Amino acid sequence: MLYVFQQLLNAVQVTAIYALLSAAFVLFYGVTNRINLAFGAIAMWAAYVTIMMISLLEGVTFWPLLAVVLAGVVIALANTTLLGFSLHHLALRRLVARPVQAMLIATIAIAIVLEETMRLINNSRELWLRPIFADPVSLAGAGEFPVQITALQIVAVTVAFAVVVMLILLMKRHRFGVYWRACAEDLHMAALCGANIPLILAASFVLASLAAALGGSLIALLYGSASFVMGTVIGLKTMFIAVIGGLRSLTGALIASAALALFETFWSAYLDLAYRDVAAFCALTLVLVLKPEGLRAR
Repeated sequence: MLYVFQQLLNAVQVTAIYALLSAAFVLFYGVTNRINLAFGAIAMWAAYVTIMMISLLEGVTFWPLLAVVLAGVVIALANTTLLGFSLHHLALRRLVARPVQAMLIATIAIAIVLEETMRLINNSRELWLRPIFADPVSLAGAGEFPVQITALQIVAVTVAFAVVVMLILLMKRHRFGVYWRACAEDLHMAALCGANIPLILAASFVLASLAAALGGSLIALLYGSASFVMGTVIGLKTMFIAVIGGLRSLTGALIASAALALFETFWSAYLDLAYRDVAAFCALTLVLVLKPEGLRAR
């Protein structure tokens, strides 16, 4: 029983990361009706920048570790969000009115460029980060199998879920959310009713990039590594999650994130880890075959 409880705690951590990245897909798709396949690469970029900045600041400053980590994460979020805004301004905003294939091809190309850029910068090496705030705290049990959690996990999961909840509230109660939902229903009618479509598109992509960047930074902190190929797998998984969640529903994306996190965590705990991703994609595909409209389709 304690082992199951530990796996549930592990699943909460995975859920937090998936929820942030799937929220990015939802925010973008809702106002554009287009899939953006670059969010995985954006998260990868943030993970790399987080590790590079923390390592750099540790070497050139005498700041406390907490200040170094916070500064590294803030710089990574700012850098990656600016990258996302630049991508939107220079390329993606021009493709919203184009055929669906144009956005798919462009975002695949952007993902490849980001991955290859980071690969060349780091000579095809993964980056590693030493354990940070990793002293375990026992929640239950003793002896052979205590249930443990670290301070970093508590803070990271709390921040991630707080951001997701704030996004949900923003969409439901703020004026921006009203405009966003109007654009999601009918972009042209929203424009006729006075909505500032370019501003809403830009704000949506900036928020989406920020959510993906935070997810990437948390991956770097919690797992201590970043690889230039990580964006492909995590991007595809979170795209599936967003589709299953209904594509325009942040709450649906959160539910689907929890379902996939539980599946992957318990597969890793009881079955062969080498087949986890294969099993996850098979399960996601099966869900879409059985319920192609998603969990919260209207």
